[in-house]
Amino acid sequence: MMKKKSNYSKFLLLWSGGLISAIGGGLSSFGLGVYVFNLTGSAGSMALVTLLAFLPTLLLSAPAGVLADRYDRRLLMMIGDGLSALGLIYILICMMTGGAQLYQICIGVFISSFFSSLLEPSYSFTHGSKADSLL
Repeated sequence: MMKKKSNYSKFLLLWSGGLISAIGGGLSSFGLGVYVFNLTGSAGSMALVTLLAFLPTLLLSAPAGVLADRYDRRLLMMIGDGLSALGLIYILICMMTGGAQLYQICIGVFISSFFSSLLEPSYSFTHGSKADSLL
């Protein structure tokens, strides 16, 4: 008798990766907010960076859910994480070449947050048969 292969290990790997990604994204947003506050001394600038880090996720959750229903969720997760990293790499490059200005940090944070908004709907499952297709 053949034993059915369990998807638990694949789920655990996906869940662990998502947890690490979420923690890293939150720490990056918080750290950049603190950096901007130290750079400018302005709470308004810190609030702007924080707003740009979280607003796209709130505004784009419905359209991202539609994309997650219509397209391959694995592909959306790869695109979301990959392009989200580009925003943070842009900020890193700006910092390494003489210090990042507020507008550069805002652009990078917005790009990162925009593409990471694809992730949450891709992780969520509403139909049992679709859950198995991700694993």
